[in-house]
Amino acid sequence: MYFVEKEEEIAGKKVFYIKQPVGEKDIIFMHGKSYTANDWLKLNDTLIGLYNLKYRFYAFDFPGFGKSKPNDIEPVDFIQAFIEYKKLDNFVLFGASMSGGFALKYAHAHPKQVRAIVAAAPAWIEKEIESFKNLNIPTLLLWGANDNKVNPKIGTRLKEVMPNATLHTFRGLSHPFYFENEVLFDQYFFDFLKSIDEK
Repeated sequence: MYFVEKEEEIAGKKVFYIKQPVGEKDIIFMHGKSYTANDWLKLNDTLIGLYNLKYRFYAFDFPGFGKSKPNDIEPVDFIQAFIEYKKLDNFVLFGASMSGGFALKYAHAHPKQVRAIVAAAPAWIEKEIESFKNLNIPTLLLWGANDNKVNPKIGTRLKEVMPNATLHTFRGLSHPFYFENEVLFDQYFFDFLKSIDEK
């Protein structure tokens, strides 16, 4: 398993991204407001597990974050620009916090491109929850029960609205639960990926 770092012009500005290019399926990891693409490399066991499940891994810095240049493009439009640039289709979209909200909004706008969604405590969607009621893509919603940044009750509301969503809340963990307990996170994450792979 190896990773390649790239800086290329996407949507008119320089964008930094990381990829693990070996596999048969694609997954995109999107960072939260306090993180960058490089932070995902801390999840060593998660990345090994993805490799073993034959997933190609992509993670980019959003414009204005990390090594990517600022751009006034809307986040959902930027995600689409990256996907078009890399010629991706039928991928799993993983978003955490800020980008968890972007993942849901992107899938709502482009439902035929997304195979499945993993949204870790998706932020900035409180007023838009009802808009996801027709989003029928397999979705795993994950939350730390002690999250003091994005209320776990939002996860319950999303689960009630979305017809193909599963929700799990991790007791004793907070907002970045995937960094706090990678083993527990991997258990539910990989069970979900295996379930969609079987369909």
